[in-house]
Amino acid sequence: MLARWRGLVALGLALVMGQGAWAQTANPMLKAHAAGIRDAAHERNLSLGRLDIAVEQRGSIVETTITAAFVNPEAEQLEGDFRLTLPEGAVVTGYALDIGGQMVDGVLVDRPRAKAVYEARVRQRIDPGLAEVSADNVFSTRVYPIWPGRGRTIRVRFVSPVGAGGWRLPLGFDGAVGDWSIRVHGSGTAARPLVTLGETPMAITADGEGWGGAVSGKDKPLSGALAIAPGRAADLVASTHHNGERDLELGGDLPAVAGNAAAPAHLRIYWDRSRSRLKADTAREIALVRAAIDRWHPGKVELVAFNSSGAQTRSVTTAAEAAAWLGALDYRGATSFAPLSLGGPADRCLVFTDGRATIDRNAAITPRCPLDVVSSAGGDDRAWLGHLARAHGGRLIPLGDDPAAALALLQAGTAGVIAVTDRDDRPLPFVPLVAAGGRWAVLVRAPGFGPVKIRLGAGQEVVRAIDGGGEAPAFDGPGALLAQDALATLGATEQRDAYVALSRRYGIASPSLSFLVLESVGDYLNAKIDPPATLPAEWRDDYARQRKAMEADDARIAQRHFDQLLKAWQDEVAWWKTKFDLASRPKRIATSHSFDRTAPPPPPPPPPPPPPPPAPEAFVMSAPGAPPAPAAPPAPRVSQATGNIVVTGSTSRTAPAVPSVQIDAWQPDRPYLELYDGKPADFAERFREAEARHGALPIFYLDTAAWLARRGRVAEASEMVLSALDLPTADDTTLGMVADRLERYGDWDRAVELRDRQAALDPDRPQPRRLLALTLARRAAVRPAQARADLTRAITLLYAIATSPQADQWDGIDLIALNEANAMLPRLRKLGGKVEMDPRLVMLLDVDVRVVIDWTTDASDMDLWVDEPTRERAIYNNNRTAIGGRLSRDMTRGYGPEEYMIRVAPPGTYTAQANVFAPDRIDPNGATILTAHLFRNFGRANETVDSVDIELKRDEKGARMIGRVVVPGKPVSDKAPVKDMAPLP
Repeated sequence: MLARWRGLVALGLALVMGQGAWAQTANPMLKAHAAGIRDAAHERNLSLGRLDIAVEQRGSIVETTITAAFVNPEAEQLEGDFRLTLPEGAVVTGYALDIGGQMVDGVLVDRPRAKAVYEARVRQRIDPGLAEVSADNVFSTRVYPIWPGRGRTIRVRFVSPVGAGGWRLPLGFDGAVGDWSIRVHGSGTAARPLVTLGETPMAITADGEGWGGAVSGKDKPLSGALAIAPGRAADLVASTHHNGERDLELGGDLPAVAGNAAAPAHLRIYWDRSRSRLKADTAREIALVRAAIDRWHPGKVELVAFNSSGAQTRSVTTAAEAAAWLGALDYRGATSFAPLSLGGPADRCLVFTDGRATIDRNAAITPRCPLDVVSSAGGDDRAWLGHLARAHGGRLIPLGDDPAAALALLQAGTAGVIAVTDRDDRPLPFVPLVAAGGRWAVLVRAPGFGPVKIRLGAGQEVVRAIDGGGEAPAFDGPGALLAQDALATLGATEQRDAYVALSRRYGIASPSLSFLVLESVGDYLNAKIDPPATLPAEWRDDYARQRKAMEADDARIAQRHFDQLLKAWQDEVAWWKTKFDLASRPKRIATSHSFDRTAPPPPPPPPPPPPPPPAPEAFVMSAPGAPPAPAAPPAPRVSQATGNIVVTGSTSRTAPAVPSVQIDAWQPDRPYLELYDGKPADFAERFREAEARHGALPIFYLDTAAWLARRGRVAEASEMVLSALDLPTADDTTLGMVADRLERYGDWDRAVELRDRQAALDPDRPQPRRLLALTLARRAAVRPAQARADLTRAITLLYAIATSPQADQWDGIDLIALNEANAMLPRLRKLGGKVEMDPRLVMLLDVDVRVVIDWTTDASDMDLWVDEPTRERAIYNNNRTAIGGRLSRDMTRGYGPEEYMIRVAPPGTYTAQANVFAPDRIDPNGATILTAHLFRNFGRANETVDSVDIELKRDEKGARMIGRVVVPGKPVSDKAPVKDMAPLP
């Protein structure tokens, strides 16, 4: 799906670029919007009444709790937006919001669902709170409402290690803070560390077995980073997680090793050139490459630049050649680690990447060399990178400001800790920590009994006795980092349930799991979300009673849904079997004064297409439908003269003429597309110029990909559209947009992968599963070898959507999904497959013309209208027409789909429009993308479909043209309407 509206680019770039500017100058950042409408016109002031920062260090781990109180000086309700750039390697482990004066903890919910539930409560003027963590290490929370003259309080907790450069929380609030305080306390270190606020050291004094210090201020700006200098931790630091598990931090001196590691004769450099690394500090990385080549003088140096398009390779002989080639690379495409398996054996391999795979996530990684991984940014996925390095005989090398320090680690003759076991040699979960030179340090889950064995890279083994006496201090830091390390291994779609369960056990937020706080027990029940364990006992008891009653009613609800579905399906079958009088005159007609911007059709015969309303900015794609015809229709052709795309089918002397489709062509009006058009030969240079200004949103890469595809540069288009996945702003909607485009470019496997992931991330909505099913069916049409498996899964998904009770706002999707499943069944049966379905729900309802729309936002009411040749309109309040047109139920709450069908279409023009009745006003994207599919011969061997994407502005209402289906022959509209015909309202 594509965005095609300049206003969205302007709005989106303003939001994203504004965030970037804030991130550079302010931390935390605080903004507000009236009524939760997130655009510039609704921005308001919001002040920070109080900010308390509590820092607890134990050993090498720091746990930070920030409490912030917002004050609303305006005369209207506001939504607050608080953002905080986190320390390097931070893991968010808690969030709370005040409800009725009491702090209520958030619960972890799939991000799309959390966002939908939050925004639904904002629309209802109910107290919700939403907290998210982005891939680029930024925590953000949205809070509503903040009452005039009053405030709200939030609390966030996060854990991070003290790295090689220490621990640092950037602080800089432009306005004065009413009251602020910073308290630092620590234990488990060999000495008191240096703690600074800006350039000023804090006074640190002994405090029992530890140390501490505090500073505060009132009505003055807070600026300067809060920092803790690196120091040596104790050799044994024990902690107890709040879930009862005991964790250890162990450390010691590395054994002396004679000499450095042998210099490699064959060195391979794997260099990530995906879009996510566009703004990486590659200068430091290239400096390390130069230093390594100059130090080792390998006989062969092989450079491999990789992304979703595969690998570019270059052999060089000098460090200068390597630096020049790496420095000239372009960064685009998604991050894929599949190319790491390319190439033959090498003595040593270095990988430079951020570790965030966005495509090919299930690809096996089998490099034929020891693998050291270099990480240069705090936002890198170092947990996963550490696993990657250890699995292939190497280590993770954090690259700070000094490449010489990283080179020393690469040259060291020992790899530090490579395994940790209990006394019976059973593996224990562990995470290596950065330690001072000559030291090792590791976090480990304590065994039930006995000592811990630590195996070091040089073959030495250290046995450390664990003191079992006494309770270890309560501290969640080590447990959270151990859990985060385990989560890094659960990235596959089929591991989603395990990922969510582990995240909830340790309270770890991520880009795919957000914290949500609701106002009441009823809100949790309605959203079907378990409340936090810290909720007051009487609340939880009330919730448990009501939830038990709801679960007891589930079977009755399921049976009632099936009965209703069966009746509705039987009604649809009866409609399909009815022989309508194709010359019938309608009782109600569509006239020019009864709807927006649409003129009445011209008098027949023959009836040319009626003049359209103002042309929508739309992108058109055409794909063969399913099942494939024995003699497929010719490919769509774009008429340069008329500006329409006209699709016609094959005809013969005995066969009737096939309907044609006319869709208004997309007119490029983006500034960067105009830039490309000015001189296509200079695309590479002009793209880099445009990317620097517009490359913060997925739409830029989608538009540019379309430009390339129209010029036959499909491989480049595919790489370009995959770049959108690597943006920090990419979300589950982005997955669907990119999947849709990959289908058009024939990359079916990746399209299915992204649809699968979107469905896993948003399991509560039926729409992602329906779109996954349709993608599987389309892949089956072009991949005979896997067609049976794809069709089986597609039909199973659609049948489950149809027969499972859905939320009220999705009323109508069940019949549409069932219709689509039945259309696929003949193909599956022909392949010898079957899906268990109730026989009463099995029947192919093939039709001459079918139109389906869906859209991308919640709380948006889009209405499908189809004007028939008789001048009768199929509309929500006239959903059965005289000649047999049938319109599905009106879906008023967002996403769709809605469907129009007519089994036997009389000759004439069928004009499809989408009426924007109620656009979503609080969706942060600012626009809705509506996709329409116009089918001819749906459910038949010669089925074809044309699709169009239309972008709708935030406040736009009224009808938008989709397209026209022209059925050849003498039209049925040559009879004058009867005098008592009533126009549609």
